[in-house]
Amino acid sequence: MKRFAGKTVLFLCMFFVLLAVLDVLSLVPPFRGWFAYLTESSDYYAGSQDEVALYFDRIRSEGDYTKLIVGDSVCNQMFNNLQEINDDYCIVGNNRALTLAGQYLLVQEFLKLHEGVTDVYVIVGLDALQADIDVTYGYAYVMIPFSRERLLQNLDEKTLSEVRDRFGTLFVQRPVVMMIANSSVNRKLYMSYIKEHEQQVPFTGEILLSDLAAEYLVRIRDLCEAYGTTLHLLPDPLAEVDYRHDQARGLQKDFADRGLDELFPDYFDEIVYYPEEQFHDGIHFGGEYYAQEELNQKIRDMYLSQGYLDGLVLEE
Repeated sequence: MKRFAGKTVLFLCMFFVLLAVLDVLSLVPPFRGWFAYLTESSDYYAGSQDEVALYFDRIRSEGDYTKLIVGDSVCNQMFNNLQEINDDYCIVGNNRALTLAGQYLLVQEFLKLHEGVTDVYVIVGLDALQADIDVTYGYAYVMIPFSRERLLQNLDEKTLSEVRDRFGTLFVQRPVVMMIANSSVNRKLYMSYIKEHEQQVPFTGEILLSDLAAEYLVRIRDLCEAYGTTLHLLPDPLAEVDYRHDQARGLQKDFADRGLDELFPDYFDEIVYYPEEQFHDGIHFGGEYYAQEELNQKIRDMYLSQGYLDGLVLEE
């Protein structure tokens, strides 16, 4: 009996050592590619890291920038192609999945690296005001890329405590995050696990800002004030559908209840609605309306005519 127990313990030790060796091999080439192929995990959230890395490259690029544009994927669609013809503006439209906390870290990094910045434009839609660091996208778009850049610690302790509760204390430590980030096998295992064990928040029927968005809107405002920079919070264009109007009314009420209407009094009044058929997914413009000429006209109508984005070049 003792011999059997000893062999069992020995087998388990060897088994776990083998797993550890295989996991380490999944982190390094060429084994990384082989393991990804064998486990069908090659594309499992791999693009998110490269995507956010491009945003940091832009934020850190040299130039005599005096203005910054950041925002969600609609901002990306409308403005990013204008970077090549604009010397005063650094344009970093990105992705709603970064959340307002991610926008805060991008703004912070930009202001730290560039002197004489006069204006910061945060251009986001209603969905971004409700976004949180969730299990679906939060680990891939916030935890991994901002840990890689060693910026995650710049979030406030309340936010860090919440992500520790959501993802597990061990899995927000940078060495562990990097082990997950650098192995498609680990990414698939961990992210599948957290999705499967996600705790669903019961829907109350109210349309509310996320606490994260409310907090980091204030933090971005305070950050810009500290650098002597003017912050502008501007809305995305929206589809002319009932849900968007209901969403705007609900968020506007919550804005007022939180006192944010005193900081950003014009955001909801400046929303412009366009016919639903101009959007290919209810959020982004599609077809002929995706052409930069069409987008430029919307930029003129929504922003330039209201006195925003001074000096933004739309055409060569």
